[in-house]
Amino acid sequence: MVDSLLITIDAAPASDSWGFVGRVLVGEYEAYRTIRAYTTPGEAVDATQQLVGDVMGSLLAGQEWRSTEREVGHAPLRSELQFGLAARKRLPDRGDA
Repeated sequence: MVDSLLITIDAAPASDSWGFVGRVLVGEYEAYRTIRAYTTPGEAVDATQQLVGDVMGSLLAGQEWRSTEREVGHAPLRSELQFGLAARKRLPDRGDA
């Protein structure tokens, strides 16, 4: 039984031997290989990391929006999303007064 599964980003030689591609591996499974080839392995890794970060950010933002919308029953207001400095102020503790 596997306790954890790692998602790894690395680089490999391009199949046409013209540079390097970025790879995304889920465990030992190669889930994605970049379409573009890059001059160095570092460039391939950087581009792939940016791609995965952009996709994960979009997915997470969408999920957070949908969760908040379900929680409040409508499109969330700025105050419900806690935007701005005023939304983050703590109220004084009234327990010991």
